[in-house]
Amino acid sequence: MAVITPLLLVLGCGSETPDPAPSPVGDVETTPEAVTEAAPEALSATRLLIRASLDLRGVRPSIVELEAVEADPSQLDGLIADFLYDERFADQIVALYAEIYQTQSDIPRVGYGDKTSDYPRMVASMGQEPLRILAHIADHDLPYTEISTADWTMANEYIAEVWPVDYPEGETGWQQVEYTDDRPAAGILSTNALWWRYTTTYANANRGRANAISRLMFCNDYLLRPIEFDRDVNLLDAGAINEALKTNEGCIGCHSTLDPMASYLWGFYFEPDSPSELDATYYHPEREYWWQESTDIQPAFYGVPSYNIEDLGQQIAGDSRLPECITEQTFSQLLQRDVTLEDTTALTALREGFLSDELLLRKLIHAIMSRPEYRSASEEDGGTPYKLPRPDLLASQIEDLTGFRFTYADYDMLTTDTYGLRTLAGGIDGGFVTAPAPEINATMSLVYERLAQAASYYVVKSDKADLENARLFTLIGFTETPATNIEAITAQIQVLHFRLLGTRIEADGPEVAANIELWDDIFEAEGDPAAAWAGLLSVLLRDPEFLFY
Repeated sequence: MAVITPLLLVLGCGSETPDPAPSPVGDVETTPEAVTEAAPEALSATRLLIRASLDLRGVRPSIVELEAVEADPSQLDGLIADFLYDERFADQIVALYAEIYQTQSDIPRVGYGDKTSDYPRMVASMGQEPLRILAHIADHDLPYTEISTADWTMANEYIAEVWPVDYPEGETGWQQVEYTDDRPAAGILSTNALWWRYTTTYANANRGRANAISRLMFCNDYLLRPIEFDRDVNLLDAGAINEALKTNEGCIGCHSTLDPMASYLWGFYFEPDSPSELDATYYHPEREYWWQESTDIQPAFYGVPSYNIEDLGQQIAGDSRLPECITEQTFSQLLQRDVTLEDTTALTALREGFLSDELLLRKLIHAIMSRPEYRSASEEDGGTPYKLPRPDLLASQIEDLTGFRFTYADYDMLTTDTYGLRTLAGGIDGGFVTAPAPEINATMSLVYERLAQAASYYVVKSDKADLENARLFTLIGFTETPATNIEAITAQIQVLHFRLLGTRIEADGPEVAANIELWDDIFEAEGDPAAAWAGLLSVLLRDPEFLFY
């Protein structure tokens, strides 16, 4: 996802939406349901149900939910409203905005390997701190202004071992806590995770950090602004550079607002190569006035002076660009495309509704999902006909369907990078890879193949061992073959298509015939019905109707 700029400054174009690949199921051509069943301008009710369930819960709808909407499409909006209050909603907020915040990384700026009971999980947790704050705001219907004013943060048991927070003893999981080092209260601006991701040098004087605030809060990235730079400035002379930043017309345009905002952030300054992790862990009020010797530019927010980062948070909360930016970010993330000038009317209506709804993020998301752009099957109408699941969404829906989670040596393969496959699966690492893959590439195909195979064999083994509590294979006993019980085989194939792909197929249709032919080929090679079902399922889990939603 490209960096979002304010709507009136949009210069880029949207990312491409991939066309679905040919179906891997035999020689039968299967295209997403909306192409054949829905009107050209709208997704079908079942496809929209699948999309909303994945976006809000991270899992596909159950057969009961699919059948309910299939029988009565008017139930769709009620189900979506219920999904917004699902216990998995907070996790999806984390995933939705991870591409914007880019704080999740497997390479911490500070080493804590000897001070934690579970280093891999601690590293994976650190970058989630600001995202968990956002998720808590959304899930508890707090006004969005808490993002820069909250006097609390979020922590789990792993980062609580190393950060100064009042995490409750004996608890586990993400909890609302407070820092105990008397740092100013400024929401995500007061978090270790944000400033460990966006570091600075003394010479940079927190300017990169100030730009991160501008990008996250106002959708204004200073680095994307076109500038005309006076090449007579001696870039090797620090004094000449500081003078140019204050007097050169090519510099003033950005630095007159960027540098005063950067001056608020000296309390979080630490040397990137500091020998002591404690220097980076704690807030330093004694450094708040280092701007005097660094840039000699007083802290100010677009011409309004103040003192510390808590004041900055309050100033941000009162700025009209804050609700405008989160509206654009949320709209863009849910549609998996950049905003354009054609979206002006929609974004204006959404922003006004957001303001009238007391800045509740849950209501903004609901409003976007009710709009025709989210529900459209046509790019010409501003929609996204086919969305590509990010690695974390692929992992969560596979786990819900099969019970399988792709891990190795205690590392989650689809949500980590140091030992995992997140970037190879099309995700970002928050540092070197900052935009997800726009379409399926070679490494993603390999990851999908291995994931589908492992998950398929796992669920077949589990279901065969406990037929009464089977997840997917509810109509067979793993002894039937097409020669002995074609009815059971056919019915099971139909149920798999409906559960995994949301589509109904006829018992005498070409899809069933292709599936049975594939089943027979595998059975002939393996001599085991369970292996045949695992092979067939691994193909269905790579079908375009499954990989795109």
